[in-house]
Amino acid sequence: MNWNKLWRGSSIGIFVFLTTFSCTKIKSTDIGTELIPAVDNITTFDTTLAVSTENFLFPDSSNPRVFFNTNGSIPDLFAGYISNDPQFGKTTAAMFFLFSPNVYPFPYEVKDSLYLDSVVLTLRWNGSVVGDTNAIQKFNVHQLVEPLKADSAYALSDDIPYSRFLGSRTFAPSILNDSIPLRNQKVVNQLRIRLSDDFGNELLRLDASAGQPLSRDSLFRSYLKGFAITPDIASASAANALMGFNIGDTNSNLRIYYRYDTAARKDTTFKTYRYTLSSGFANNIERSYAGSEIATTLTPGADSIVYMQTTPGSYTIVRMPSLNAFKALKGNVVIHKAELSMQQVASTGQGDDIFKAPAYLYIDYRDTVVNRPRPFFQDAFLQGLYQPSLIGGARKYVPGPSGGVISEYRFNIPRYVQGIITRNDANFPIYLYSPFAISYNDLFLYENINPMATGRVKLGGGSKTGQKMVFRIIYSKL
Repeated sequence: MNWNKLWRGSSIGIFVFLTTFSCTKIKSTDIGTELIPAVDNITTFDTTLAVSTENFLFPDSSNPRVFFNTNGSIPDLFAGYISNDPQFGKTTAAMFFLFSPNVYPFPYEVKDSLYLDSVVLTLRWNGSVVGDTNAIQKFNVHQLVEPLKADSAYALSDDIPYSRFLGSRTFAPSILNDSIPLRNQKVVNQLRIRLSDDFGNELLRLDASAGQPLSRDSLFRSYLKGFAITPDIASASAANALMGFNIGDTNSNLRIYYRYDTAARKDTTFKTYRYTLSSGFANNIERSYAGSEIATTLTPGADSIVYMQTTPGSYTIVRMPSLNAFKALKGNVVIHKAELSMQQVASTGQGDDIFKAPAYLYIDYRDTVVNRPRPFFQDAFLQGLYQPSLIGGARKYVPGPSGGVISEYRFNIPRYVQGIITRNDANFPIYLYSPFAISYNDLFLYENINPMATGRVKLGGGSKTGQKMVFRIIYSKL
């Protein structure tokens, strides 16, 4: 059964129901999207409300499980080591997967006359480097102790045990887009790691006869549980980047190059193992905030600076008590725009040039009555699908107050605010974060937002002088 399609279909049905039966007369006009009247201070007004902001870290227990993307593809996995991000500390990322034959039995040409040339693990780079492309990294390859389960989704905090060392590669991330000459052709966007000859010869000795590893998938998985790609921190302590890889790409594989002899000839060839539907995958990403800027803001109380780091990372609670005062003062008005806006606080010499801002931020709210997160149905979703073009949250580059270019984010939630004004809905706290994916299990909703662990930014909070996060309302009197 395709669970992604089932969840998507269920969420569409639920969302259509909710948005259909929760509409008001004000909502049905669609005012507040494309038809905002000019502010004339006679019938239409513009005001800015203060907000308060408070930083938090997502606990390990809330780390998402890495699952297939909503289109059914394998998400990009990340590996590497960030040793020095002054704002957000250190990050260690390892990835785990299995490459295996795609058909069984999987015989070699002539079992008794095979001679290994090399065995190479190849990973298709997805073009993403988070951090310094020139700082040296070292990746180690180990053999997993237990098989990965193809029907399970592993959390980012899950520890996957491994033991036997198979090989390593020391490199600068900048080489990943270099062309590599290989057997009369050139390949690009690959990380190639040569594994030990002992392991290669062991693979060549595998048998495809009944009951042997190359005869059936389950038997092969019992023999080879999978691979662990881990950063070697001791040997590359100055490494300062994460890299993304697509293990489901056809250019990601384990390839055994060998020679074989027959009575007629001698020849060279290779066998290729790839990711298959019966394989599992996992990504372990650990953050350490000791000594970082964000660590100094985690005591209870309002923060003037907002720290956003993509999953696994941080979040900020935005509170708007001033909205209650606005309602009490203005009464029942028509909300045309309700925009929460924020700008990057640039910091020279703190890695803003190599650690980029997230492509998207996201907001939802916590219904404190039932203690559940809730999406902004009417402002952010169309026919059950999340639409950033409706609510906002996409990174936009704008001129900074001190020159240069900074990132800016804006969110527009007029229908949510209209509910507070007209229907006396509660003014719940808003959660601002940069997710890999959004997930509301009770609504059967799952949507990918950002690449894993990609992006961090420091933003002006509710009390930041000069770059204050603000909530702007354009409204008309009835």
